Amino acid sequence: MAGQATVEQVMDVERTAVVRLEEGLHARPAARVVQFAKGFSSDIEIVKGERSANAKSTVKLMLLAVKEGDEIVIRARGDDAEAAVEGLAAIVAGEADALTRAAAQATPQEQVPAAPREAAAPGELVGVAASEGVAIGRAFVYLPREPQPERGRIAAQEVEAETLRFRRAVEAVCAMLECKAGNGDAAAATAADIMAALKDVAQDPEFLTAVEVRIGAQEDPVAAVLAVGADLAERFTHIDDAYFRARAEDVRGVARQVANVLLGRDEIDLAALAEPAILVAGHLSAFDLARLPLRLLRGLVTTEGGPTSHIAILARSFGFPAVVGVKAEEAALRSAKTVAIDGGRGVAVVNPDTAVAAAYAARLEKAEAERRALAAFTHVAPKTRDGRAIEVAANLGSEAEIDGALGFGAMGVGLFRTEFLFMHGKTLPSEDEQFRIYARVVKAFHPHAVIFRTLDIGGDKALPGIAPEREENPFLGWRGIRMCLDRPHLLKPQLRAILRAAAVGTARVMFPMVTDIAEVTAARALIDACRQELMDEGREAGPLEVGIMVETPAAALCAATLAREVDFFSIGTNDLTQYTMAADRTNARLAHLNRADHPAVLAMIEMTCRAAREAGIKVGVCGEAAGEPDMIPRLLGWGVSELSMSPSLIPRAKKIVSET
Repeated sequence: MAGQATVEQVMDVERTAVVRLEEGLHARPAARVVQFAKGFSSDIEIVKGERSANAKSTVKLMLLAVKEGDEIVIRARGDDAEAAVEGLAAIVAGEADALTRAAAQATPQEQVPAAPREAAAPGELVGVAASEGVAIGRAFVYLPREPQPERGRIAAQEVEAETLRFRRAVEAVCAMLECKAGNGDAAAATAADIMAALKDVAQDPEFLTAVEVRIGAQEDPVAAVLAVGADLAERFTHIDDAYFRARAEDVRGVARQVANVLLGRDEIDLAALAEPAILVAGHLSAFDLARLPLRLLRGLVTTEGGPTSHIAILARSFGFPAVVGVKAEEAALRSAKTVAIDGGRGVAVVNPDTAVAAAYAARLEKAEAERRALAAFTHVAPKTRDGRAIEVAANLGSEAEIDGALGFGAMGVGLFRTEFLFMHGKTLPSEDEQFRIYARVVKAFHPHAVIFRTLDIGGDKALPGIAPEREENPFLGWRGIRMCLDRPHLLKPQLRAILRAAAVGTARVMFPMVTDIAEVTAARALIDACRQELMDEGREAGPLEVGIMVETPAAALCAATLAREVDFFSIGTNDLTQYTMAADRTNARLAHLNRADHPAVLAMIEMTCRAAREAGIKVGVCGEAAGEPDMIPRLLGWGVSELSMSPSLIPRAKKIVSET
């Protein structure tokens, strides 16, 4: 029932295996098994007779005295339990390839990545799970050569002509972006916002000026473009927020494209994809992906990128599986004729054999059946079994995502990330520009509510015209509401735009990174001042509920006090988890700590929900936990009334709500 906390449902998998290793599980074989096991988040044990040992402890494994020919039971509990058991079974069975890969690829516990780092089938590539789903089909290989300068220096008399040639190359790239953004299908509509951002990068004065300065110093234009692109990308990599750090690849992509134009190179035309396929690539920028007819893309495999890159965001928006950051030699990728991909596990198989292909085809058929079954829940307004209505909303970052979210049945927007609007332009957006976008969003989702999170950047995240302040620890620095209260010239136009949008639909506002009641008091005072200004100007301002993001332990611990000052809470489980666990959520070594189901994080969430319930205010969740099947019943049991997530997860969440 929704009124009770449910027991967490975790996958349990076990398998009997006969050890075929010459030394049994002594010394080096035991160490290899342990190294492999540490690549998984699941709890894993090996059982011999009546004794068992943690598979991640070399000493305990050796104490089991497992010899060649002994029968053991491999048991695992967790999200990646099946892959862990199958991989360990292959190793103890003496499969040379599996054992070699385990020795070569396994990492010590302090370096555990987010995804399993071991292959369990011939040709399998392991990377980062970027978008859920299973697919198998023809490979479309895109591995263009990296542009290289043809010379190091130019003559003094060439500077003027080469500078002009550079400017024309930039114009050509912008024209390509303009052309792609102008296509009228749904895929291009979603990509248009990204195209505009990339065009801004190409035309950015900092990029242009830096390149021209280098050319003026007689540096070859191609070398200058690549060097400036690398410098700018490096600056992005030091930003603490994963989304903005992923923009480094966008900068590199633009620089590569300008360099290719300067070199007169004709690359593989991604637009030439004429039939459904799985794209296999090395690095892939948003510029590259936006040239694809996304309706034909069945999956994506790249050697670079992360779960917050634009390619991953687009993959999730369009619902096709994606695995990024795979470890593979270029020759293996070039050999791909067919590919099987599991975006949930973060693995892909190049040229799968008959058995593997059949297994993936069966899984795909099962997934399609589940997808068809979930379609019945797309436009349902779900209720729990005891009749409690739950809103299942979308997390969005731009107006281009509206149609996709509505198509998946979003009941409003639980998190609209307004900072994306600020980051995409060369100048700060005006109040009227913000109002136009906010108004369109609230009208699109009427009568459901749209929750606008105020600007959540700061520290070393640069805004146009505002120099970032260097901080030793940006995670704990000048960001979110702290920065905005110190810069009312940024916050007030945004609040005015949201108040104006509230007059044409149901809008709410929430403030990020709150840690103290004084911050809420100051923010509400600004809202009141903005409302009075609009009234004095004869402009209409609508009713506006005010809430906060509960994403710091301080906010959770003070939830009872904060609840008396706001209309709702929205729990941001991503940041709440990393701050509670003191573990950077973008650091692969700490992936095993970034779990919303950790007892400490669950205690923070439950405390927040209890405070909201006692104060009579609404509480929602807009972090990744909102879409996790095992977390949803628990959240509902604590009184959460709104779940907000990536749009493609909405139908499944509605089904789970209806069954809780």
